[in-house]
Amino acid sequence: TLPVLSMENDQGLWTGATLNAPITKKVHTRIYASPRWLDSSTDFSQSILHGLLGYKFNKHFSIWQGYAYSRTYIPGLRREHRPYNDLVYESVFKDLEIESRIRIEERFLEDIKGAGLRIRYKLKGSYPLDKNKKWRVVLFDEIFANCNSQNDGPQAGLDQNRIYVGLNRKINEHFNIDGGYQLQHQHREGKNNDNLNHFVLVNLIFTLPQLVKSTQIPKPQIKTTNN
Repeated sequence: TLPVLSMENDQGLWTGATLNAPITKKVHTRIYASPRWLDSSTDFSQSILHGLLGYKFNKHFSIWQGYAYSRTYIPGLRREHRPYNDLVYESVFKDLEIESRIRIEERFLEDIKGAGLRIRYKLKGSYPLDKNKKWRVVLFDEIFANCNSQNDGPQAGLDQNRIYVGLNRKINEHFNIDGGYQLQHQHREGKNNDNLNHFVLVNLIFTLPQLVKSTQIPKPQIKTTNN
């Protein structure tokens, strides 16, 4: 007989607000806040605040230095400080927008000695559904892997996988909305201890005008005379 795999299942709601604040054409900042609910969206489970500073080398590659602070309330209160680095590649193939991101995190969990190292890889694609590109379908897959084990903390190996499908609605050049469904598979030690969670995701995205406008220095005009 084949073994029966049993998983804990839950439903929840993840909300978020993202503020993009470009300083120059190459230097960008971002703030992201995300309150999250579990137990069929009835219990407040977690709050996360991110701050990032990024530098764009060109239209394809950028690097980011980020810091996240989270408070998890279920099953008990636990705080986490999480500095991280991102390497992002972006490209457009006709109308298909592709984003590939590698994130390396150092996790400092309350009451756990030392730092946990975690690597995340995310592949995201979006495609317009109308001529004006006001609506886009969005899909992504993100894999999390722990690089080391900690006593009474995360263990080395595959941590979780998130798969998302949703829609993006562009309101104007400064505001758009994401909404969709995310499947989260959390891997746990022991037989049949994995969690399979279903979330509704809603994210409000605000983009401010560039703070420092680029200016072109006029070239000096050289006057010539005919001798």
